[in-house]
Order: sequence, then structure tokens, then C-alpha cells
Amino acid sequence: MSRVSIARPMHVVGWVTALVALAWFATTHTGSEVDLRFAGWVRDLRAGTFNGDLDGLFLGVTEVFRPIFVAPAAAIGALLLWRRLRAMALLVPLAFATSIAMTYAMKWVLDRDRPAGGLRISELPALHDAAFPSAHVAGVTGTGMALVQVLVPMVSRGMAKALQWAVIALIGVVALSRVWVGAHWLTDVAGGLAAGIVGLIIALLVMRSAPVRRMMAGGRRF
Repeated sequence: MSRVSIARPMHVVGWVTALVALAWFATTHTGSEVDLRFAGWVRDLRAGTFNGDLDGLFLGVTEVFRPIFVAPAAAIGALLLWRRLRAMALLVPLAFATSIAMTYAMKWVLDRDRPAGGLRISELPALHDAAFPSAHVAGVTGTGMALVQVLVPMVSRGMAKALQWAVIALIGVVALSRVWVGAHWLTDVAGGLAAGIVGLIIALLVMRSAPVRRMMAGGRRF
């Protein structure tokens, strides 16, 4: 994925439009039906086929990748990359921050209820913010894709492909974990993916701005 090819204002407009469309769809009867059917299928799979065997695993995933933990990890990643990349390393925490900002702006606007009752596992702590979009998925998407952006030019082609697929797999596992434990609807995690992509593109545009380019003297350029 090329930094130049995705960092265009028109792409921000396009992905924000997709995010708003998802938010609208989530409020429709059809969207609610899709979410309920998928959540019911996951509940039956959880309780029937797997008999709760995967609950602990997915609870662990959802706990480890909370935004409150991803934030310091992104900052540490930027510090570790600073010597090699200078200001370009700031893309990682900046993408996380813009993704989370977009997420909570949408949460405030939509104020959607989370799954309740039998759709949630009993060990899940009480959640008080809105459901759409998923902050877990947005944070992992923005941060993971930012890492791909900064690391791919530094590694071999094979390693770059492995890194890209690893990030995709991680996003998928985090998204599934949020639905599995009953913290989110299907459209919530789809919205989190879109919010993370929007956050990354905004961060890339900020990093390509003239003031930041001047900060990057001696480092890599976008």
C-alpha cells in the first residue's frame, strides 16, 4: 500500500462517506436484522459448537487490545523507530490518535446501544460508551496500518507481505473478539475498520504537510 496513493483528501471524503453510510445502515431495520442474526449465530456457536472453550481466549484479546493499552504501545513504537525514521515515526501514534478521535465523534453522534442479555458473555465488564464504531478495531486498524506504512519500505518483499497479512489477521481477530464477547454488533466492527482507515489517511496528510516536512529534515520523506 503506497503512502502517496492513499493519502489524498478525496480518500478522506470517500471513507468518511462509507463510515456515515455504515452508521445509517446500522440504524435501519435491515441493518438491525443483520446485526441480530449475526450476533445470534455467534452466540449459538459460542455456546454450542465451542461450549465456551474460546471465551477466555477472546476475552484476553479484547483486554490486551483496549485503546488504553494500544496508545502507549504506539508511543513506544514511535520512540523505537525515531532514530531511523525521525519525525516519520510519529505516524504511528498520530494514526492511533486520529482513529480514536474519529471513533468517539461518531459514538457521540450515534449513541448506539450495545448488545445485551444472552448476546454478551457474563465475564464481560460493564461498558458505558456507545457501540458504533468499535474503538478497539479503529485503534488496531489505524496503528497497525501505520506500522505497515513505515516498516514496509525498510524490509524485504517477503517480510513486507508477511507484515501486511499479520496486521490484517490481527484486525480480523480483534474484530471477531468484540462480537464474540458481545461488546459490539457486526456493523460496529465494520465501522471501526472504516474509522481506522480514515484516521490513517488523515495522519498521512498531516505528516505530508509543509511544517512536518521541515521537521523531517535528515529523515525519510513521504
